[in-house]
Amino acid sequence: MDVDPIPARPDETQLLTAEQVVERLLERPALRAKALSCVLPAIRVGTEWRFERRDLESWIERES
Repeated sequence: MDVDPIPARPDETQLLTAEQVVERLLERPALRAKALSCVLPAIRVGTEWRFERRDLESWIERES
């Protein structure tokens, strides 16, 4: 019987807190207004949300 592999969880070093995402977005003044409409996929870890660094960097690249 074939079993589907369990999807790998992102490496903990690649997960950012909401505060880290905000800090990254505020580094560039041009992104500040766009950041208000930014919707990134997130993972809940306990009571907090974490965001994958690659998702954030991809969004920044698309918006720049």
